[in-house]
Amino acid sequence: MRRAPETFSTTRLDATRVGAEAVAFVQEIFRDDRVNATLGGPRDAARIENDLDRWSGHWDHHGFGLWILHDRNSGAPVGWTMLTATDTGGAGGVEVGWTIVADRWREGMAFEAGSAATRIGFEILGLDALVSFTTPHNIASRGVMDKIGFRYDGDVAHAGLPHVIYRLDRTTWEKTNG
Repeated sequence: MRRAPETFSTTRLDATRVGAEAVAFVQEIFRDDRVNATLGGPRDAARIENDLDRWSGHWDHHGFGLWILHDRNSGAPVGWTMLTATDTGGAGGVEVGWTIVADRWREGMAFEAGSAATRIGFEILGLDALVSFTTPHNIASRGVMDKIGFRYDGDVAHAGLPHVIYRLDRTTWEKTNG
């Protein structure tokens, strides 16, 4: 099984595999209504600890998962990006996703992180296709998906909510990034 790197860096971000040390940051994210509006709402401490355990287990089982993002200049956590196994949009898929703290929106960090995760998915993991999805009203994430190269593929249900799904295959990605 191919494995994703547990750490990586981009121009402005350092990414590290999620672990128990991220609990305070993840709690902070879910206290911000601007952010959690697109993540299914607030989560209590028990749910967040469960999420962290699940995310760690995902890494152990699949060899990839969620990375916590830190600003390279300040060291402060600013969000996360991820590659996660999903059946949303069809069995056997892998999702690229991201979340950035609201005070850092519109700085291009979601694009930077999502692009890096996409590259890892295609170049290191050797995946043939990726999906990304969000709630229909999340215009900012939809714009990031478009900018990375994902294309709208339809409407789906995820976590009991309406979502839009975007897809990107390796051949299309390689034409502009290879």
